[in-house]
Amino acid sequence: MIKLFRKIRQKTLTENKFGKYLTYAIGEIILVVIGILIALSINNWNENKINENQLNNIYNEVELNLKSDLSNIDAVIKQYEQLEIRLEKMITGEYSSIPLDSIDATNYSDFIPGKRDINNFINFEVQDKGLGLIKTYNNFNTSGNRDFTNEIIQFYKIVEPLILVLDKLKEESFDNIKYFEKFSWYSDYMNIKYNPEAIDFFVKNEIFKNKVITYRLVAIQNYLPLLRYYKESATTILEKIEKAE
Repeated sequence: MIKLFRKIRQKTLTENKFGKYLTYAIGEIILVVIGILIALSINNWNENKINENQLNNIYNEVELNLKSDLSNIDAVIKQYEQLEIRLEKMITGEYSSIPLDSIDATNYSDFIPGKRDINNFINFEVQDKGLGLIKTYNNFNTSGNRDFTNEIIQFYKIVEPLILVLDKLKEESFDNIKYFEKFSWYSDYMNIKYNPEAIDFFVKNEIFKNKVITYRLVAIQNYLPLLRYYKESATTILEKIEKAE
């Protein structure tokens, strides 16, 4: 098409028809501009398609992370709910389903304080590889559904208090172990072995009860609600990702 315009331009110049030449020259310029615009449009379309595919791959990773978290979190929540029952019994003194004075080596496993609950913690580790990918994507791309990517980033901020409270729970657990180290029955206690002196301590000692109350405050009144909130929020985000597919 451009060659045709050139031939016509040369012909009009030789015939000294300047008006026609100007018309064809303008037409040639318009054709060039249209060609450039088409090329830019195709380039933008290709770039947007690449970004779209990249973002979909990231959403797939987030989806896998959330499904993994949701498949694990129910068991962790259930363990803390069962722990709550045992802690309540330790606080109220309802240690066992059998009379305390009849506890011996054969039934010591029924003695709730002997389970060492306040010396342990149940960890829940969030899978967040997808979060890192989304943050990188947002830093280098201005296109795409930024509202949704920002919503996912905002959702993962729940993890920060989860980690902080879990760290506090770990600290309480280790502090309790250090406290029990000074007693002669410590080795039996840590090996879940019957020791009448340990039973007497857990029945009568107020410091132990206070330690249980503090541990319950962190584990049950703080960490467990955060786990439930994470589960609820993760379910909502996962549903949005699945609808977007």
